[in-house]
Amino acid sequence: MKINSCQFNDSYFPIMDGVGMTAHNYAHWMNVKHGNASLVAPNVNDYKDRVDYHVIRFKSVLLPGMNPYRVGLPMIDFKFKKKLAKNNFDILHAHCPFISGQLALKLARKLDIPVVATFHTKYRDDFKKALSGEMFVEFLMTMTMDFYNRVDVVWVPNRATGETLKEYGFTGVYEIMPNGTDFDIPEKGQYLKYRRKGLEEIGADNDDFVLLFVGQHRWEKNVRTILESLKILKEKKVSFKMVFAGEGYAAKEMKTMARQYGVADHVLFQGVITERSKMKHLFACADLFVFPSIYDNAPLVMREAAAFDVPSVVVRNTSSAEGILENVNGFLISNSAESLAEKIIELKANPASIKRAGEGARKSIYRHWDSIIDEVNIKYEEIINRHHSNHDIKSFLEVHDYEKAVAL
Repeated sequence: MKINSCQFNDSYFPIMDGVGMTAHNYAHWMNVKHGNASLVAPNVNDYKDRVDYHVIRFKSVLLPGMNPYRVGLPMIDFKFKKKLAKNNFDILHAHCPFISGQLALKLARKLDIPVVATFHTKYRDDFKKALSGEMFVEFLMTMTMDFYNRVDVVWVPNRATGETLKEYGFTGVYEIMPNGTDFDIPEKGQYLKYRRKGLEEIGADNDDFVLLFVGQHRWEKNVRTILESLKILKEKKVSFKMVFAGEGYAAKEMKTMARQYGVADHVLFQGVITERSKMKHLFACADLFVFPSIYDNAPLVMREAAAFDVPSVVVRNTSSAEGILENVNGFLISNSAESLAEKIIELKANPASIKRAGEGARKSIYRHWDSIIDEVNIKYEEIINRHHSNHDIKSFLEVHDYEKAVAL
């Protein structure tokens, strides 16, 4: 069965975050393997799409205080509406509950087709940061959960994310559909080539101890803890090279903090990296992937690191830590700079532990989108067939009730 599917999200290239990458990979791999795929998202200035599937953009403006994110204006974008109307979709998939999600839900009801929604993000944390007043936060949470309670099917990337969804007030049943990575596991020769390029790009030597963070530069990601741990490392005369890749509203303050802590010479801010090959270079030259976020649910970047045998350091009892076993496929810390610094010092002195955990991460955490999208396609088919069956039953019952009424 060839499926005409469409992904909807409020962030997309050139803005690089986990949810946007997930939506992209759904569209790309569905298009490659299982039919025609499209993606609906806000436009970003004059950015030109360079993908193999159909992208339908709607007008947007910068979201105040949340650079580089955009807020969409599809309702006043008549060219967008015209383009959207030309498509004959079988199923829609929303990756956020806001502008694009509401658009997907409305379109699905109009076309009488099913809509899936994946819950990716701790929205309450976002609302609390952006808004003052608990009442307004709760109002928006009610609206958000109303969206998930109204769609046909809800997916989450892991169990911990599902628990968060329930805590927020979701009353239905969710299914777990994991995320993957588009990185292939490189052969040794290719890996060494990536590593040489990566070390050259960050100005490091082969024996330098390289720490890596990839993600939005936001305080919610616990990047302050990373910087504070680096200060401790310097005070203890531990040598390191810290690389931050990404962008976000906190980037400027992070650079200032690095200077204030006296670690700026040991820290490199790479900015946003849109070329996936350059990301491979960074992962290949990293010793540890440092990701102490207590905000993220199921980070794609941990799977990307695992493709290069790079284990992650995460905070225990968080969503990111689901599936991580200490010294087996990663490392667990308490939510403090001291704990992170201690772990880095411990591991730098024990490279065998890093190597063992990196191999464990590749074996247990790594999953390629190629295999995941096959599961997605099977589920899409089930959802579409169930929707058609329910529609046929409803039509039969309506006709039957009408005939009974006429007979009476």
